[in-house]
Amino acid sequence: MKARRTSGPSRKQRTGVDRLYKYIGARKVSFYYQYPDGKSETLATAPLGDKKAIAEAEHAAKRKALDIQAGQIVVGSVADLIGRFQAEVEPTHYRDQSKDGKAVRAGEYANLILFFGKMAPAGLRSQHGYQYLDARAKAGAPMKANKELSLMSTICNYAIRWGLIDTNPFVGLMLNKGDKDVRTVSRSQVVRFYLWAIRQGQAYRTMGCAAMFTYLTGFRAAEIRPYRLSGLGQDGVRVISAKRKKGEAEVVKVREWSTRLQVVVERARRTPVETSTKKFVVQSLYLFPNRRGQPYSKSGWNSVWQDAMWDWIATFDREAAIALQAARRYEAERRKQKGAETTEERPEYSIADHPEYFSTMDIRPAAITSKLERRSADAYDFAAHANPATTHRHYDRRKVKRAAATE
Repeated sequence: MKARRTSGPSRKQRTGVDRLYKYIGARKVSFYYQYPDGKSETLATAPLGDKKAIAEAEHAAKRKALDIQAGQIVVGSVADLIGRFQAEVEPTHYRDQSKDGKAVRAGEYANLILFFGKMAPAGLRSQHGYQYLDARAKAGAPMKANKELSLMSTICNYAIRWGLIDTNPFVGLMLNKGDKDVRTVSRSQVVRFYLWAIRQGQAYRTMGCAAMFTYLTGFRAAEIRPYRLSGLGQDGVRVISAKRKKGEAEVVKVREWSTRLQVVVERARRTPVETSTKKFVVQSLYLFPNRRGQPYSKSGWNSVWQDAMWDWIATFDREAAIALQAARRYEAERRKQKGAETTEERPEYSIADHPEYFSTMDIRPAAITSKLERRSADAYDFAAHANPATTHRHYDRRKVKRAAATE
């Protein structure tokens, strides 16, 4: 009697390229790469039954797989060292463990691995650091290269501790120099934007209140976006400084109540959410929430702020107003075409280049500068820097230094 077949052919097949597999699904054929750590990545797919598409997908997947293997981390290489630092040290070394913070560092690791990855740690030399600085400068990121090389220097300090190298080759290097892109913002700009924004809808009103709150308190942008109502007290508004190294003592910044600060906070708390049918005040734990009562994400905040700035500037600049109308026509056409190319021309106008434009990060220096101009006794407590030299080096935007005569 003929034996009964209990199972069909395997859906998972080898492709001839190490770690690349072909999987035959119900509707499509997938080619995925299996990494040594067990994770997998789909490199290409094609509809089931379409032989030509399957062949093209297999060819593309094989090329991608070979590219992955060409850049794979070799045991004992700098790439392996960076991976060890990322896995063992980063979670405790950096205070910022937010999604955004981790994403920024992941990009820096990727750039370092791309350049140093295949080298042996013991083979690192100072000239390699200079080569990296030059290469990144040519790629248009000279100042970013300085920060990335600083990260590499930190990694090398741990490599010394782990017995992989004897000395740190990236200490004392001459870093790239670049022109400081400093935007000077006046109190008048902040106030005019605030007065315009509080007459607008919920999102813009929130941005305006946040701008004035930042100017009055001098808090950092990273402290404003997720600011909790629990920070409002009888003696004033308070926040724990967001900028401190791991292990440093917390610094609590308190701003005593003023009439204007009270008005701005009350307006922010009473900002209504408008829908097509009703208007209501959202209950939230945060002072500057989105429509759902949650803090804005970093990208969401930046997007709304950019729109608010453009709408505000368009009220007094004809060129900006025309560009705004063109941008809206373009976006409307794209939505109609569901993201496909449109007959409308993509606007090249950049509102961030407008002289009246400013970001939330520009407001804190303006506030500190106002304190210094008035020679306020609490100017350094307002800035809350551990070293007063930092206040003058990075936050003093005074164009005129006024002083009395010697006698």
